[in-house]
Amino acid sequence: MKNEIDSVLGLIKEDGGFGCISTNKKINDPRKPHKSCARLTAEYLLLAAELHLQGYRAACEELLTHYFTKRNIFYRTDDMKTPMVDLMLGTFYPPDPIKIGAHQIVYALRVLGCAPDSEAMRAGYRVLDRHRLENGRYVLTASKSVPAFKAGNVGEENKWVTLYAYMARG
Repeated sequence: MKNEIDSVLGLIKEDGGFGCISTNKKINDPRKPHKSCARLTAEYLLLAAELHLQGYRAACEELLTHYFTKRNIFYRTDDMKTPMVDLMLGTFYPPDPIKIGAHQIVYALRVLGCAPDSEAMRAGYRVLDRHRLENGRYVLTASKSVPAFKAGNVGEENKWVTLYAYMARG
């Protein structure tokens, strides 16, 4: 299992992200450089965080963390006001292979050792606080139309989003 995990995580690109999975021949052309896919990289971030909690330190943790922190977690490097993926600014739950909410991304970065007072984490907390209610709980902004389990109602406070948001703050 360790060899398989190392093999998969070894596919990290120079920019600290992971390439897109696509049937498009232009995207998969190994002779051409391509930017990493933010959605897929967020999935690997969650994997690295979970492995870290289990005592396994992936060799790519630093590069992967840097991928998000260099852009204040959610934004394009060429325009720090434009999100890489709009959905990442919300509190989507439960996650799926291309939709992960801010609460889980910030939580994963915290698990991997990002200092809460760093510029990137402060930016992440500001995004989370957009969804915080006066009572301290957080709102679910989006969910699957047919979820595997009922995570809660969109637009209402949500115990799962609140849990991850509080864990992200350490």
